[in-house]
Amino acid sequence: MFRLYLPHDRITKASSSLGLLRFFLILTSLLSWAGSSLAGNLNTLLSELDNAIKNEKEYISPKEAYLDKLKKQLSEPELSLETQCFICLNLAHEYETYKCDSAVSYSRRSIAIANELGNEHWVNDGKIQWARNEAKAGMFSEAIDILNSIRHNTLTKSQLSEYYKTHIECYIYQIEYQDGHNLDPLLRNRTLYQDSLLRIVDHSTFDYVIYSGHRYIAHTQLDSAEKILTQFLPNVSDSSKEMASLASLLSHIYGEKGEYEKQKEYLAISAIADVKSCIKENISLRALAVLLFQEGDLQRANRYVKKSLDDANFYNARLRNIQTSQVLPIIDKAYELDRIDQQHKLRMMLVLISVLSIILLVTILLVAMQMKRLSRANKFIENANSRLKNLNTILQNANRRQQETNAYLAEANHIKELFIGNFLDICTEYIEKLRAFKVTVNRKIRAGQSADLLRLTSNTEGSPQELRELYTNFDRAFLNIYPTFVEEFNKLLREDERYPEHEDGSLNHELRVFALIRLGIKDTNKIATFLNYTSRTVYNYRSKVKSKALNSNEDFEERVKQIGSENF
Repeated sequence: MFRLYLPHDRITKASSSLGLLRFFLILTSLLSWAGSSLAGNLNTLLSELDNAIKNEKEYISPKEAYLDKLKKQLSEPELSLETQCFICLNLAHEYETYKCDSAVSYSRRSIAIANELGNEHWVNDGKIQWARNEAKAGMFSEAIDILNSIRHNTLTKSQLSEYYKTHIECYIYQIEYQDGHNLDPLLRNRTLYQDSLLRIVDHSTFDYVIYSGHRYIAHTQLDSAEKILTQFLPNVSDSSKEMASLASLLSHIYGEKGEYEKQKEYLAISAIADVKSCIKENISLRALAVLLFQEGDLQRANRYVKKSLDDANFYNARLRNIQTSQVLPIIDKAYELDRIDQQHKLRMMLVLISVLSIILLVTILLVAMQMKRLSRANKFIENANSRLKNLNTILQNANRRQQETNAYLAEANHIKELFIGNFLDICTEYIEKLRAFKVTVNRKIRAGQSADLLRLTSNTEGSPQELRELYTNFDRAFLNIYPTFVEEFNKLLREDERYPEHEDGSLNHELRVFALIRLGIKDTNKIATFLNYTSRTVYNYRSKVKSKALNSNEDFEERVKQIGSENF
């Protein structure tokens, strides 16, 4: 694929001007600052280019695999000469921008097979391909001789187009090689074949666009060249050989117009396309390295020009080796000067850091001594604080125990007061009953009604009634002390096992057992005696209720003892 190759007069002049390097770098850095509004896009493209170079193997692997596949097919036994010729032409085309000597070898092999077949059409294809590869290798006379050996009137339209393109490339490469010396005959021949090509190619094709661009540039019609090239850009892939050629030509246009940021951008685009399309016969990366070198980006310029030299050595064409070899010493020398300057700055920084380190060490020692004093003082304060904290903890525990004791005593006193009041009421009631009973007995004795008296004192019908009154008084007295006992007791039970609250304020047998437990009576026998039950009955009541507990029943009675504590 044809590419516009820039002359290297600026590069060769730079080799005699290394003494002006520092001034030049300062000047170009100012120009770079002036164009900083476009730097963002350029930086993105340079990062993409760096990434493409880093991952170059991802693009080369499919290329090598395809070449190996073609060579494997070519080595198959009993392969027809026609197929061999076709494969050789295909290999020569694939190697054209990848490895020059292989391209020459396969193109010559295709010519030999075509001659053996007597197929002049295929011979012409092979010769055109061979001439193009010889031109890329710098063998200009040999390339022209090969082209002149072709009978012009035997070419098809597509072959004629390739024939003209190869002539143009031969003269372009020779113009580039001679670098400004005796160019007039070469320019005339290039223009002649360029005009011939433009007369036969379709105006919608890439060839028409690229060579029209060259014609506009030759006539200094840069705006027209830029227009026709940029309009065609959307038609090509970003990673194609066509994009590499279009972007390279556009970079030349912007360089001529003084739009250097755009020049670098399109060189970067072209270089990215070169890497992604496995083009080793390239110019854009080297040209970009020169511009970056002029702007002071020596590290990246040095990296790019060495990559360009590696590509030239791999491609194995003397023209590219010579061009890159002219640039490499200049950039490498500048990079070395910059490295030496950086080393000098580094040494100065090391001296400064050493002095500062000594000062810092002395300061650290002084601070350490002061910190040691402060540490001792802090340790003394911490010990004192620790002792105070322990004393404070002891006091807090004592206060808490005192408060708990006071709360317990207050609750006990309150219960005692309530029970004394209830006890006095019950005693008063029973004294009144005894007085009435005494009056009845006295009256019976005076009346001589001893039989009635005997019957009255031996009658047991009133005992259940008296027990009911006793339990009623107990329930009333207990709920007077713990009015929310039933409600809170139910909270300890599962929802479907809870006891209803009676409107008359009475307790059932099970609640009465746990009411006594709340009052501190835990002994089963005492509870049985008070309630006139057997010990077994009381035990069964306790077990039955604990089985209804919402949570664990192990501490159920302890939780019952806490009911109503917050009320006191």
